Amino acid sequence: MNKVGSNSLKKNYSAWDIFSLINNTKLNDRPIMGWRVVGGKKVTVDMFIRVIRKFRNELVVRATSPEGRDKLANLVAGSDKLNLYLPEDLVLFQSRIKKHESTGDVVISIPEMIAQIDRRKHLRLFVENEINVQVGFQKENHGQRVSTQQFDKKCFDVSAGGLSFIISKIEGKFFEVGDHVYNAYLILDRRKTLINAEVVNILDIEPDERNGLHYKGQKVCLRLLNPTENQQKVINDFVFKYVQIDEAI
Repeated sequence: MNKVGSNSLKKNYSAWDIFSLINNTKLNDRPIMGWRVVGGKKVTVDMFIRVIRKFRNELVVRATSPEGRDKLANLVAGSDKLNLYLPEDLVLFQSRIKKHESTGDVVISIPEMIAQIDRRKHLRLFVENEINVQVGFQKENHGQRVSTQQFDKKCFDVSAGGLSFIISKIEGKFFEVGDHVYNAYLILDRRKTLINAEVVNILDIEPDERNGLHYKGQKVCLRLLNPTENQQKVINDFVFKYVQIDEAI
């Protein structure tokens, strides 16, 4: 599983900052995500904060769906801690589980520390075989005889700032640094979103276990052009589901 270095995270121990952040999350009905790594894979569940009991230093959280309540029950079973992610604020923390109620609610402690992802450094996911991340677009070649080709590529890596994919040497005639790619579709599992991007780098690569190549190829690196807040959130949330950040909290 991909790991995130600690330099991408800023830890905060301020009780006032922590309570203010959690309180604003509840007041604005912002979604949160509970998660644990089970069998080497991250299992997540969408939740919300139902109650804050400051005098008891605790929160009551609930899954957003009946299916989620079953998943949450499995996450907290046999564990004394629960990891949480606040996607709107890119904040992570770990809380002590106080009680799992019959209603499906889970009572957890207000954390003593939170870790915030540096907004200038997007979490990057190196796409492994079991993860479905693809990009597709039409592109004109460079040369006197212009032709257009459809590209449908599995991404090598992806972040809210950009992505990369691998091409053959023959396909290299279609790409130069500075090229723009418009109305490309990015597929994250089953979700599709349209993006515009710019080619910022083209790197020669050798075959290895990660890229699965049999011959030398090239990695085309794209930077997203003017992504919307929603596009960045969708990508950030997807990346978070697969990237490992246990050491941060």
